[in-house]
Amino acid sequence: MFHRFRRKKVEPLVIPTITQTLPQSPHQQHAESFSSVQDVHRKSTTISRNLSSYNVPTDNARDGSVERRRRERSAERHADPLGLTVLYQPDDGSPVVNVVFVHGLGGTSQKTWCRNRDTEYFWPREWLPLEVGLSQARILSFGYNAHFASSGRENILNIADFAKDLLFAMKFGLGEDSQELNIGTVPTVFIAHSMGGLVVKKAYILAQNDSHYEAIVKSTRAILFLSTPHRGTNLAELLNKILSVSLFNHSAKQYIAELRQNSPALQDINEQFRNIAPHLQIFSFFETQQTAVGPRKMMVLERDSSILGYPHEISKPLDADHHNVCKFVSQQDPNYISVRNAIRSVVPKMNQIEKDIKPPSLGRRDMSRIETMLAVSSAPDDDLEFFQSLWMPGSCEWVFSRPVLRSWLEDQSNRSRILFVSGLPGSGKSVLSSFIIGHLQQTNYGCQYYFFRFGDHAKRSVGLMLRSLAYQIAYQLPEACTLLEKLASDAVKLEKVEARTIWSKLFSSRLFKLRLQKPLYWIIDALDECEAPDKLLNIITSITQSQTPIRIMFIGRKTQALSIAFQRMDPSLEVNELHADGTKADLEAYVVKETRYMRGNPQLKAHVIRKVNDMACANFLWVRLVLREILQCHTEAEIEEALLELPADLEPLYQRMAKALAEPSRPGDRALSKKILTWVICSQRALSVDELSEALQPEHDVLDLRLTITQICGDFIVVDSRSRIEMVHQTAREYLIKTPGLEHSITPRNGHEDLLLKCISYLSISQRRINPQRPTAQSFARYAAACWPYHLRLSAASLDHTTLLVLAQFFQGPFVLFWIQLLAQQDHLRTLVFASQNIMYYLGRKSKIDAESSPLTHRLQEKEMLELWATDLVKIVGKFGAQLVKYPKSIHDLVPALCPSTSAIYQHYIQSKTKQTISVGGFSRHGWDDCLSKFSVGRDRQAQQIVCLDRYFVILSSDGTLRLYDTITGQPSKRIVHGERVLTFKFSATHEKCVTYGFRTTKVWQVQDDRHLCSITNPNNAKALDVAFANDESTIITCSDDRRVRHCHWQSPAKTWETLDMTIESDGADGRQFNSPRRVSFSADGMHLAVAFRGFPLMVWDVKTAELVGRCERTSDKNKSRQDLHTDVGPICWNPVTGHILGLYNDGCVFKWHPSEIDSQEIRTVAAGIHCSSGGALFVTNNTDGVLKVWDFHHLSLIYQLSCHEPVTDIALSPDGRRIYDIRDTFCNIWEPNALIRLAETDERSSETSSTTAESTQLSLSSETSNEVQEPLTALSVGARTSSFCSGDEVGVLRLHVANAESSQQIAQGFMPVDHVVWSPDEKYLVTADLGGRLNVRLMDRLDPGSSYPMVLEVKSGNDVLQALVCPRSKHLLISTVMFVEVWSLETKVLIAVIPNTSPFSRWINHPQDTSLLVQVSFTGIHLFRWADLAQKWTFSLDRGSGRRVERSEKVPSAYFPLSPGESRDAVNQAVMSNTGSCLVIQTSSPSGQRQRVVQYWMVDLRELAMSNTDGGSTAIITTHTLPLAIATRVQQILGCVIKNPRRRSHGLIDDVNPTDEEILAFIDHDDWVCSCVIEGYHRPVTMETKIKRHFFLPQDWVNLDNLRLATVSREGQLFYPRNGEVAVISNWLQNEWLE
Repeated sequence: MFHRFRRKKVEPLVIPTITQTLPQSPHQQHAESFSSVQDVHRKSTTISRNLSSYNVPTDNARDGSVERRRRERSAERHADPLGLTVLYQPDDGSPVVNVVFVHGLGGTSQKTWCRNRDTEYFWPREWLPLEVGLSQARILSFGYNAHFASSGRENILNIADFAKDLLFAMKFGLGEDSQELNIGTVPTVFIAHSMGGLVVKKAYILAQNDSHYEAIVKSTRAILFLSTPHRGTNLAELLNKILSVSLFNHSAKQYIAELRQNSPALQDINEQFRNIAPHLQIFSFFETQQTAVGPRKMMVLERDSSILGYPHEISKPLDADHHNVCKFVSQQDPNYISVRNAIRSVVPKMNQIEKDIKPPSLGRRDMSRIETMLAVSSAPDDDLEFFQSLWMPGSCEWVFSRPVLRSWLEDQSNRSRILFVSGLPGSGKSVLSSFIIGHLQQTNYGCQYYFFRFGDHAKRSVGLMLRSLAYQIAYQLPEACTLLEKLASDAVKLEKVEARTIWSKLFSSRLFKLRLQKPLYWIIDALDECEAPDKLLNIITSITQSQTPIRIMFIGRKTQALSIAFQRMDPSLEVNELHADGTKADLEAYVVKETRYMRGNPQLKAHVIRKVNDMACANFLWVRLVLREILQCHTEAEIEEALLELPADLEPLYQRMAKALAEPSRPGDRALSKKILTWVICSQRALSVDELSEALQPEHDVLDLRLTITQICGDFIVVDSRSRIEMVHQTAREYLIKTPGLEHSITPRNGHEDLLLKCISYLSISQRRINPQRPTAQSFARYAAACWPYHLRLSAASLDHTTLLVLAQFFQGPFVLFWIQLLAQQDHLRTLVFASQNIMYYLGRKSKIDAESSPLTHRLQEKEMLELWATDLVKIVGKFGAQLVKYPKSIHDLVPALCPSTSAIYQHYIQSKTKQTISVGGFSRHGWDDCLSKFSVGRDRQAQQIVCLDRYFVILSSDGTLRLYDTITGQPSKRIVHGERVLTFKFSATHEKCVTYGFRTTKVWQVQDDRHLCSITNPNNAKALDVAFANDESTIITCSDDRRVRHCHWQSPAKTWETLDMTIESDGADGRQFNSPRRVSFSADGMHLAVAFRGFPLMVWDVKTAELVGRCERTSDKNKSRQDLHTDVGPICWNPVTGHILGLYNDGCVFKWHPSEIDSQEIRTVAAGIHCSSGGALFVTNNTDGVLKVWDFHHLSLIYQLSCHEPVTDIALSPDGRRIYDIRDTFCNIWEPNALIRLAETDERSSETSSTTAESTQLSLSSETSNEVQEPLTALSVGARTSSFCSGDEVGVLRLHVANAESSQQIAQGFMPVDHVVWSPDEKYLVTADLGGRLNVRLMDRLDPGSSYPMVLEVKSGNDVLQALVCPRSKHLLISTVMFVEVWSLETKVLIAVIPNTSPFSRWINHPQDTSLLVQVSFTGIHLFRWADLAQKWTFSLDRGSGRRVERSEKVPSAYFPLSPGESRDAVNQAVMSNTGSCLVIQTSSPSGQRQRVVQYWMVDLRELAMSNTDGGSTAIITTHTLPLAIATRVQQILGCVIKNPRRRSHGLIDDVNPTDEEILAFIDHDDWVCSCVIEGYHRPVTMETKIKRHFFLPQDWVNLDNLRLATVSREGQLFYPRNGEVAVISNWLQNEWLE
């Protein structure tokens, strides 16, 4: 429905609401708000008079004029639309704010706002769009059926119904041409008259808990109330009585009943609204004139009912009655000007807040990646809104008059600056911060901000601050979002990363490269409450490197530590200080405002104001607490006494407050108040009212905790707008902690112990009623689950056995699994690592204390159990974390079953299970190991170097190829082929580009698609020792063995090397000349060069200035003469975060040195190699015996040691410090030890203010391990009859594991890797083939442990063996090589047939019905051959046209050319025949564009092979089907076919297969789940059920491409899966289906 309005370029649009569809009385008439009571009152008066005089019905005796006016108003009412109507739309159609008008009781969407009901005075449409600053606002009006004088039966609608109508219209409203209004994408302002204000409030409340209206809630910024009855009115009850006795068929209305004074509905609205109102800007206008109601005039709403009384509310009287408070005479009407100015004050702010807040070109998907990477989804709006709610209009404006702030703000230079705003405790610094932030948001500057909060441990983190700033920058700037989105696309997660690494990855490497037109402004409040302020200041010193100026404002108390930290900052960075001493006027205004509510005459108020101001000392906190006490006085004498006893500062004031706490007469109140104070002081984060209420139960079942806190905790505790409970100030917390002798003094260690026991008790007792699927239903459960490890660490729990027994009971019972499930449900598994770390810390303290007592009291059993769990918790995160987050309930069955048999979780939960569960066997080692994976990097090449990036780890091999592997899956991903041996290579800081330097050429590559960007010819007779990117990746720089530094602008057309004027020569002091450098290393930015010569100290040069920066003189060498040789320097590397150099002397000692320092630090150890993590927190060394050691960089303390007998070629650490990568021979090992996981998961690991040194010592003692890693398996085969299996490994060892035997035995040792192991169908023979083409056949007539198995045939093919196959009767052996196909007689041991292999990428299987035939499965068809002479008998072409083709593309990790044969030709990857022989499942692959291969799955009905009963090479077409889409898209690797219920003979062998047996196809899907589906086909066409059953997932450290390809199943259902040189045998998995 469209309604045309005068003066509008667009047609007003109406969005109908639900109530429009309700039946309306034909006698509806127009009456507005409470003023319309007069019409009904007059009618009722007439009715009463007639009844008393005549005592007869008077329905037809109506006054003519009254009836006429009623009909006119009814017509007007029908003309005014219901629903949401667009009154004005900006010309460009892009509003910056929505202004929504909502009428009141009896009103309409238009006439409510018109003076004398004349649309010429319809000011929302006629006047408002013409006002300055409002032309870009879209103006809408909402109408709803609230006409109380309508006739008909009783109306059941209430305020909530109208509110739902409003929300529905805003959410689903359509504009011009049926375009969505998209309300919620820009800020919204409501203007509501009378009951309309209650409708708006209720709508805002309802939207809070409905995700459909989330955008509307977030966009709502302000509400203007025009005479809204927040507390109701007495006229409501009178009106309903009049309506109920009216003879005009009127009826009482529910929504009118809700308007009576202090009705339950209003109380409920007010109670809920006050908790969320601080997020809004609120104006309340109230009437001052009486309104005509019948023959009388009265005040419809008193002032108290029209004002909410909130601290941030702005209220103003209007010279009008209730009827005209929303109608104005002209644009010069003072009332209109007041309302207009209020709207104008709000809309520009809304405009600026949303301006540039999110670029239109960015979708939600882009920001969601960044949110995941940063673990931040919004700016700290709650803190900002909290402090802004305390701001008083007119205050804080003095700050912009200070020259130092104006200079910081308006500086036009391109330099970064820091301004430190200091102030005393309680002086309103945070409110000042929020005011400055608001000012910058409203002006053209914009800013990013953060509030450190002492009451919330997480919000004191430097890392969280940096991530929050980065999020805000990305959210506001498209350029920044693009940069960070690239990093986020690499699946990088920074939540658990050390602050310096975050700074390096986000700011130094990326955001600092932006060139913006205006500076970035950062406001950081409460610097003194940061956990490591000196560390933060040290990190941000490098803002001088930013291309865009960064202006940082720190606000906080000026402590001695902060003063020293500022003094130590880089002198080139300008740092100014501003003391917040301009608050005197603000303080005086605040006192005047608060004393307005004080009882007493003006002289008394003036006396109080003068006295308080004289003693305030610019302390807002002191003033607020003092005034609260004065306002509670009842007589002038009490006020005078209070003034005389005013304390001079905060501490005496706290003494009085503490004394008042001890005064309650009930001992229970004192105990409860102390308990509440303990929770608030010791909690890890601020608790909500609901959380604390649960925590206090059952000891204290408080009815109204908010009220109780106010009554018994005095002024020590405040409840903010989000119902969070906090101390009134940090100084109050310090007072209660540090002041002895107080009844309410809190001892933190005892408090933490109480909280620990409560959390554990809650999780244990409440296990049955905690629903992990609905974590929000139990608010305290989330806190208890996440925070008890925090309290364990800080408690005095080690002093007795109570805590030990409680913890032991918790971990021995069923509660621990529900705890882990709850954490997984919330994606908080890092808490398990915190718990592990803190349990070990607790046990260490406990052992020291127990050492002084009798051994009989040591509780060793409980300690050992907790220590086992401490190990398990870390391993669970490392090996099952990703799957647990997706499937939290798997912790109850799947995860324990896959853990080692000696682990605590296995012992407690698998051995006690009554039902049959998954069983895992086959491992010789029954405990956890640190090896995550081991794989071969190539048998024909030597691995030389390994580097770890965010998304990939990279291995350089001797053939000049860089192989990139995915860090998550470990699978090969890309290959960069240089074409010759590579001397050195380097990735750019963003990891987007790579440069490889070979003998003849240097090449630059794009990493994302391994695309070759350019080639540069190298200079003659110069071999580069190191290469790096410089100048924002546009320049390559090298240092060669001729001591020259060269650079090349690789993006320029010339692409030539230029020699820099900085040839590295002797300084001439001793006349000695340098030879070629022994070691060379560029810094991460390419701006500094470290060089080591034989016999000289290490030197660092500035590449830009060609000057020597410094020399690292070893302490033992300083007394040597200039002619003496200095200790030689070995391998060196830079710390990319701190700028230090780590290196080795030739005696194996490790040193750390910064070029700006004179002295270095050393560690006495033995090392041959060294590498620093990209995060800078750790470094790793290795010695010649294969021992790896991981060190804490900052303290040079040993964290972890690994002993392995194989020598190390190269080492690397992952960026997050969790994993060690090493190259040994032709293998790459990946290690993930507990010690590193613990460090990676804790926020304290590199903080200079934490106790890392003490912890490192303990970790070192418990983190020394020895690992003998088995050689990776290269071949695996399982016998069809007994499920015995045989495996071959990389070094030629052949091992046999007889079914049901406890261990395996070695049966052969070769010199080449075993490529193939094949059993004959009857398990009589075992065929093996190695990499050299040598094939052996062994007789396996007795499968007994310890038996010998003689070799009966040896074949040297001379070619790579592709496949071996034994015929069903064990008479013939087929050998398929790249050149030929041969058949050998196993009886006569002679070659009986050979043919050329025309289809080498095919698979051979035995004929399912005819034992004299074998089948070749090729890409194009199925070919039948005779075993006796390899004569081809029949060919069946595959009918690929039947059914829908299901394809999947897989990228081939190769360079452009050359492609390997397997990458360039069609191939059959797998051909799996069912046990009944009725079905064949084929996986094929074929090359496609962009180095992709298309993978397809087919099913073939093998029963059609029975028609091949004639010779002559006849051809036919065999029926094929594609796998069902639901299955084909899930399959990653086919494992084989399983008989659902196999029959066994008495001696344990599997009986012959019956054609009626039901068969199951087993496979591993792309989520690494072992799955199955039923194959159907007996006496009907072969098909497959689309239902997929999932059984269990593979642990993360099992997943490896080589392992997947070897995995297989026996026909009775056992799964055989290689892992770390052994074979896991998983049983009973088919009987256990995983259900969500």
